[in-house]
Amino acid sequence: MRFRKAAAILSLVAMFAGCARLGERVERGTLPPGAPSIEEILNDLAANEGAIRNFKATGAFTLVSPELTATQKFRHSTIAFRQPADLYVVGRKYLGAVIFRMTCVGNAFLVEFPASKDEPYYSIEGQEFESMPGRKVSPAEIAQEMFLPEAWASLKRRSVRMTQYDAASQSATLEIGPRRSPERRVVATGPPWVIARCERFDERGNLIAVTEKGDYRELEGVRFPALVHAEFPGEQSSMALRMRQVWPNTDLDGALFDIDARARALGLNLERQVSSPRNSRGPGSQRHRPR
Repeated sequence: MRFRKAAAILSLVAMFAGCARLGERVERGTLPPGAPSIEEILNDLAANEGAIRNFKATGAFTLVSPELTATQKFRHSTIAFRQPADLYVVGRKYLGAVIFRMTCVGNAFLVEFPASKDEPYYSIEGQEFESMPGRKVSPAEIAQEMFLPEAWASLKRRSVRMTQYDAASQSATLEIGPRRSPERRVVATGPPWVIARCERFDERGNLIAVTEKGDYRELEGVRFPALVHAEFPGEQSSMALRMRQVWPNTDLDGALFDIDARARALGLNLERQVSSPRNSRGPGSQRHRPR
């Protein structure tokens, strides 16, 4: 049950196969006059998100999951991200006491519960969540989905279609991937164009993640969303980041992302371990007890 609790918390920033399906498709048809070109939208996304090497932010961090007894709110939190997919989150309560700490670097992760009796969870090779059928996602993909979901500059233009455009709200809907089973649907607003909503689907058309972004701010030439809300329908889970202060492209302490150093400080076993075929946690992932 403790492993399930940790996996559920991790799932708040992961993508699971769910039961929601792609709705009725909108045929492209003839778009209204004045609709932007796909090239214009993708160029804006590529220029903006490609300029974000890293960021640090403070604000509120909220977790919702059926595995938790109540909604968890950390009003004084710190978030740090660096490309390509390293994520560090600390949740605090009361007088600044750390309640939750998660570090993802590539395919390794460490989750800590400093203020509770729950033991830390550590994987040196990465975790693949298998609580539901469908495509499994690594922690690296989790962080990318939240902040840099696509390599917009290298995205093949022929794989992108505009399916809707609303002149009043200046919003355009793009679909990416095969026409019959798109991998992603993006709602962008502009100009300049930024992501307002991003939906990701598996190969069967199941909706596995929805990310909404808003309250964009112009910071040092970068348009940055101060509000990021990620929902995972299959797990009835969500995570929200409401950032009060954001510092893009700043100096980040490399120690924040040193998972091995933190694991050693906690007395965890750093030896690589391989789960048995019957273990649902996936290869290379273990719940490590302090020595």
